[in-house]
Amino acid sequence: MDGLRKLAIGDSSVIVLESVTDDIKQTLREQFANYCYGRVRAGESPDYYSFELTVEQFFRLYDTKAHSTRMGLAGELVVHLLLSDGHENLESACVYLNKEEHSVKKGFDLTFLDREDGDIWYGEVKSGDVSDGSNANEKAWERIGEAERSLEQMFTTNIEKKRWDAAQFDADSALRKKRANKVKDLLRTDFMEIHRGATKKVRALLCAVVMHPFESSQIDAETGAAILERVRGRGRFRDVRLFLIQQSDLGALVRVLREALSGVD
Repeated sequence: MDGLRKLAIGDSSVIVLESVTDDIKQTLREQFANYCYGRVRAGESPDYYSFELTVEQFFRLYDTKAHSTRMGLAGELVVHLLLSDGHENLESACVYLNKEEHSVKKGFDLTFLDREDGDIWYGEVKSGDVSDGSNANEKAWERIGEAERSLEQMFTTNIEKKRWDAAQFDADSALRKKRANKVKDLLRTDFMEIHRGATKKVRALLCAVVMHPFESSQIDAETGAAILERVRGRGRFRDVRLFLIQQSDLGALVRVLREALSGVD
């Protein structure tokens, strides 16, 4: 898509969203219902899961939340939008919003099926703006560190079966039956291994979404490589990739949606 600057770091990537172009707006319009409800579910009834109705439901959630929760929602939206540009071999097996409660998701932030080897990846997204006296690289370190700790705890000290239950519902909404069944089998196998007391190291996609003006500082490839080396060195996951995103204004995509809701082109 136009408006992006991409840096590859092996299997990881840094993307700077420099501007919300018409190309990005069009992609958001075409894919937003797929993000929110899953590609399969949204495809069952294009009218029921129309862009306009989906945006309306989104703001019924978004406008009731505190600033920190809104920032998290905006960050996850950016990840859904840019995933194919940073990690094209990962097929989303998750949905953006909670289905039953019309609330922020209660499970894993992200789950993916690897198109190359058919394995499952678990993702965690942490978003934040850069405080005075800091810079984009330092914030990326901080956010990835938080994502790493948070995701690891879901498999060690903060194990909740509902996360795997929610991920299975997501798979049915996002993937065709054969691929959904494969993801569900992998999810159940992972949970049962942990439930029986095994130490389970999973494949992790750790995402940091940093809000900071580009002219002040930008996340660079050297920092991305250093973070990746540090995380892999700690050995908390079987495999790990990073997805580092910087945007000068994290609310820009949300404003695009609000303008659409208001009928502003």
